[in-house]
Amino acid sequence: MAQRSTTTIQAPAPALEKVPTAARRAAISVSQAYREIKAGRLGPLVKLGARSSAVPAESVDAWIAARIAEATNKNGGEKIGGAA
Repeated sequence: MAQRSTTTIQAPAPALEKVPTAARRAAISVSQAYREIKAGRLGPLVKLGARSSAVPAESVDAWIAARIAEATNKNGGEKIGGAA
């Protein structure tokens, strides 16, 4: 008898990233990250304590993907920064 392989695809667990870590991953300054949060393009800001905040990792991923899509659309789908 042949064995049937069953694989289950699980969604990644929700995660939070401190703002400086999210800024580093997005290649922006911490100040710019807070400006993006205030403008509603990154975030929401989650308070972890009196002096600690974080943003959902999936919102950082979405922000990065949006910047890539924006850059791709501006260049008509051409590669950015590559030699022809």
